[in-house]
Order: sequence, then structure tokens, then C-alpha cells
Amino acid sequence: MPENSSVHMSEEEQQRLLEWWEATEQGTVVVKRLVSSITELRLHPESSRADGMILFYRAASEVSYGYAGIRGCIRRSFTSEYSEFLRHNIVRCHGFARRFSVDTKVLLERVAKQISGANAMQIVERIREILRENDAALTEIENKANAFFGEKTFQSLQASHMQSITLPPS
Repeated sequence: MPENSSVHMSEEEQQRLLEWWEATEQGTVVVKRLVSSITELRLHPESSRADGMILFYRAASEVSYGYAGIRGCIRRSFTSEYSEFLRHNIVRCHGFARRFSVDTKVLLERVAKQISGANAMQIVERIREILRENDAALTEIENKANAFFGEKTFQSLQASHMQSITLPPS
């Protein structure tokens, strides 16, 4: 099938896509809280000079962009734009959100090692909790993707995507 060929969805698939959309809506709320808390940490005098703070903030922003990408693709899927290309793009965006979520957690711990103030550490603890909520949201989003595509198809699309971005062995 050519990549720009439109794909037809049944009513059941449209319902599953709508449920997937709703899961991303719930995740978006979590990510907004995450970015807000990280901004608070960045501005806090006890932590604002921590090495890696900008990278940490940027990683969280990328999680937000991943969610936005998923949502944009889902929204376009309800139109005649739904195609094999768009299916692959949804998978790319999901992987993007998941990978940058991991980066955000790693960078949080790097930043946290450089903070000694009790008030700033309370913000760090709040961010850790929000990151756990984000993991749960991403898992729910993935479950909805599995329900929409079918687990084998979703895994196949993910494997195809990973193969396309992985350098061949030298």
C-alpha cells in the first residue's frame, strides 16, 4: 500500500481511537503539571544553578512535544489524512514521549544530587511523583494504542520504527 493512501476505519476503530485520544488528554494534564513543577524548581534559589537544569527542563518539554505529536496524529486520523504514513508517525511520537520521559527521570536525579535546600528537595519529590503519574499515563496511552492497532500490529510498527532510526552495525 502506498504511504499516502487513505486508510478506512470502522466505527469500532473510531471508538478505540477516541478512547486513545481521551487517554492522551489525561496524560497532557500530567505533563503540564510536570513542566510547571520543573519551572518552579528552575526558579527556586536553592536549585536554579544546578548543573544540567536546562537539559532537564528541555527533556520534559520534549515529553510534552511527544504528547502533542500523538494528539495531532490522532486528530488527523479522524480525517481523510489517515494513512499508513500517519500510523507510523503516531508510533514515532509515542516512542518520543516514552524515551524523553526516561531522560527526564535520569536528569532529575542528576540535578537532585546538586540540591541541598529542603524547599527545593520538596519540589524534587513532587516531580518524582508526577513522573510516576506520567509513566502510568504513558502505559495507559500504550494500552489504548494496542487496542486500536492490535498488540501485534503496534509492536510491529514500533519495531519497524526502531529499525528505521537505528544505525547498522559497523
